[in-house]
Amino acid sequence: MVPACSKIAERAFARPVIAVRGVKVHSVGLTGGSLDVALFISNPNPYPLPIRRASYRFTLSDSTEIGRGESATAFTLPAHDSTAVRLPVDVSWQGLRAAARDASRDGTVDYRLTGTVTLGTPLGDPNVPFDIAGRFTPPPALLRSVP
Repeated sequence: MVPACSKIAERAFARPVIAVRGVKVHSVGLTGGSLDVALFISNPNPYPLPIRRASYRFTLSDSTEIGRGESATAFTLPAHDSTAVRLPVDVSWQGLRAAARDASRDGTVDYRLTGTVTLGTPLGDPNVPFDIAGRFTPPPALLRSVP
């Protein structure tokens, strides 16, 4: 791309704003469990943004990986609009134990969600990185069921 065109494209494009709306324990079974992360994406641009996919990694605050995944559901985010996206995270028993250990201190789990949202644009498919720290409260039943 010509440098002048690159500068124009940078000024014409504002990165989407990405935030976590919530984390819920979806299920617990014999081999592990799953979490649902509600990701909220806002488009500050005056034109729609095609979202191709999101890839992500869910860790505890001490960097213990709980799970990872990729959402390949494509959609278009309208101009000046927002939407919630569900990110499923499969969790091993080791991950559940680590989360329960973290929650045993004060009933909450400190986490970090990192990853990228891949856009589809006429100028290519840029990745928009995100790195979000937060805290969620697992259900008491989870804390009782994990040794």
